[in-house]
Amino acid sequence: MAAAEAGLLPFLKSLPPEELGNFGFSPGDQLPQARIGDPWQLYTITPSALLKAGADTPVDTLISPAGLWYFPVILGDRSRSILVVDEMENGWEAVSLGKSSLAGEMQKLKRQWPKARGYEPKLIAIYQAASYFFTIPEKDSENFTPLTFDGVGFAGYYQTAGPEYSTTTTLSQMLGPLKSAVEKNISLNRQ
Repeated sequence: MAAAEAGLLPFLKSLPPEELGNFGFSPGDQLPQARIGDPWQLYTITPSALLKAGADTPVDTLISPAGLWYFPVILGDRSRSILVVDEMENGWEAVSLGKSSLAGEMQKLKRQWPKARGYEPKLIAIYQAASYFFTIPEKDSENFTPLTFDGVGFAGYYQTAGPEYSTTTTLSQMLGPLKSAVEKNISLNRQ
């Protein structure tokens, strides 16, 4: 948290005015009033773990910390951007600012599955599939749902009911397309 708070203002001050929209801000926004929201530890699933997984594998046995923390940057009542904090040689450091679309989706997810009702959603990046997912461990051990951007998520997944993220899907439903995407990415990188 200290690294995020120390890094926020320098990142905000470095934004070129013509690029504000790419970071979730608008001309006229009072950037010094932005604040850090509750952090999300980022998780991932390694390719080897994913390729070994079966339809009945519990999600929590597959995920592992990615080593990054995502801090929503909030201005007004909206999450505008993500400040990424990573452990560097000299300790934790803010390393990047961006991902404005992801910031909005994370806010929707947190609104649907709030901590006040006992939920702790986990954010999962599958790098080789270039996609983000979430799981709600308090719900069950099988839920594993793509985040949706412009209404569509990984493998064409979309929310069939409102509000957004009120329904979840399962790892077994995502496993086939995920394995295929990861294997394809790995084979492309070997060539």
